[in-house]
This record gives sequence, structure tokens and C-alpha cells, in this order.
Amino acid sequence: MPPLRLAVVGCGAAARSCHLTALPHVPQIRLTALIDPDPEQARAALDWYTEQGGSADDVLIARSVEEAADAFDAAVVAVPHTLHAAVAGDLLARGKHVLLEKPMATSAADAEALAAAAAAAPDTHLLMAHPRRLFPANAWVRGLIQDGELGTVTRVKWTEGHPYSWEPVSWSMFDRALAGGGVLTDTASHVFDILLWWLGPDVEVVDYVDDSLGGVEADAVVTLRVGGVETVLELSRVRALGINCVVTGTAAEVSVGTDFPAGECTLVTASGEELHRGDVRAVPPAQDEWDDLFVEQLRNFADVCSGADVAPHATAEDGLRVARLIEQCYTGPARRPLAQPWLTGTTSRSVA
Repeated sequence: MPPLRLAVVGCGAAARSCHLTALPHVPQIRLTALIDPDPEQARAALDWYTEQGGSADDVLIARSVEEAADAFDAAVVAVPHTLHAAVAGDLLARGKHVLLEKPMATSAADAEALAAAAAAAPDTHLLMAHPRRLFPANAWVRGLIQDGELGTVTRVKWTEGHPYSWEPVSWSMFDRALAGGGVLTDTASHVFDILLWWLGPDVEVVDYVDDSLGGVEADAVVTLRVGGVETVLELSRVRALGINCVVTGTAAEVSVGTDFPAGECTLVTASGEELHRGDVRAVPPAQDEWDDLFVEQLRNFADVCSGADVAPHATAEDGLRVARLIEQCYTGPARRPLAQPWLTGTTSRSVA
């Protein structure tokens, strides 16, 4: 079977650092188009791709999907968040397979429309780019929960905060009109997916506070019940909160780092016996190396598109659940302003 002809739509930081770095190592895929309204960004992305070992032969540089539509059969979509729905929807309507960066869309209605479009065309596949499912520590924790080694899970505490360190090539992540939101839309898209993957799809927003003031929020605290489990998330783009998740059960408690690699992970029984301390072995499809996360993600995408008998790592339904949960936080009755002493009318908030 010939390689899958792939376009990358949106040639910014995510496309370069994740997908274009991995593509030369996925023989099932051939890059045939780079699409960006700014041709200079596309050309810079092509230069990056060739530096990683890819071939520039027959790679079309285009400003729009329409201009390049005959050159590819599948696409990675890495455009600004608020454009996800329109771009992915257009690709699906053209019969193209789509691997879509998170979040699926910046409204639940748009995400539902995308999921419906994908379901209506079973030969056209829409997969989500949720690479944290391939982190060894996250896969390990899921296994512990599923195997009952923690007993009944009673509480999850997730803390992830550090000064913003991603190296963007545009301002889109800091413009609400393009990003749709701040740390909740960005980081929590990953975190919500992992929590739902671990604990199941039943979720309730108990409390949500952020410092948005109409722009993109840098700090957010979310209290959820996921599968009946009390779950607290504290997220920040400006404060060094640490990167840690603790899952407490009636039989044992597990603690992992939430970055990659996770660093020291521990598993301690309720009676205090330490069962594990240290690194976690990557059990396939989980991966030990950063670049390999995206190689595996693209390999899985190619296999699904080819009709191979493999399960997608993350589906449109997974993306839809996350989009719905983000919208519930932003628009639901639980939302409150984060305490900001220089403002009046804000409520104090402490995190247990």
C-alpha cells in the first residue's frame, strides 16, 4: 500500500515541534503539502522538516486547503484553536482524514458538529491528538485504576503550574479570539482527557475560578466529580506550582509527575508499604522518548486511515467530551473570579 499523502494545516510551533519532527520516522506517511495563510511560515516549516531528515521533494506550499486539495488524502490540523472547527469540518467535507490538535473546538456545538460529520462518513476518520495518553506514567496509573490496585478511587489532586515556556511562532495562544481561552483551553484539554480516560465519562463541574477578566486566563482552579471521584486541578501559566498528580484510593495512593518524563513515581499502600518508587516502564503504545510520542501518534493515525484492524488512540468522541467539559467550566453557574486583592468583589479561594 502506498504511503498516506499528508498535509499539515497550520505551520506554527505545534506543527514543527511535534508533527514535522516525527514525520520523517513514519514510513506509512508521505508529506505532500504544507498549508498556512502565511507562506513564510510554511517555508520555515519545510526547512525545519528537512533539518529533521524529511524530503522536500514534491511538498506543495499553499495558502489554503482549497488550493492544495488534490495533493493530499489526510491532514494534521494545527491551526489556532478557534479555527479548528471550520478547518476540520471543511477537510471532512472533502473526504480527508483528520488528526486534530486539541481542543477539538472552542464550543461544544462546534465539537458536536464535527463528531457528527465524522460519524456520517465512516470511511473518513477524525482522530484527536492527545499524546499524553502515551506518557508511561499516565498509562501506568490507568492500569492501576483498572486493575483495582488502588482500591476504590476517592480523590485526585492535579497541580500543574510554571511560567509559560512553549516557544510560539505567533501570538495566537494569547489572543482570546484565536485561542478561545487560556490555561484551561490549553493545558486542561490534556488534563481533562486523561482524567476522563482514567475515571470514565461521567463528570460534574463543582467549582471553577479563573483570572480571565475577559482575556485569556493564566490561573485556574477546577473542582470536578469525575466518575464520582472528587477531583481538584490547579493550573497556572505564571506560577511555579509544581507538576504532580496524586490519585488516592482506599487500598493505595499513587503519585506521578505530570510533565514528560514524569520523573519519580510512587505507589504506597494505605498501610504505608511502598510498592514502587522511581521511573515507570513504558508499556506500548506508551513511549519513553518525547519525539516517539508523536511518531506513535502518527503511525496509529496512518494505520487507522489505511483500514488496519487497530484502535485509534483518541477518537472524536474523546475530543467532544473534553470540549463539553471546558465549555461547562467557562459558561456554567460554577464559574467565579479568582481572588485578586487589587480588585473588589472577588472571593477568596483556597485549594485543599
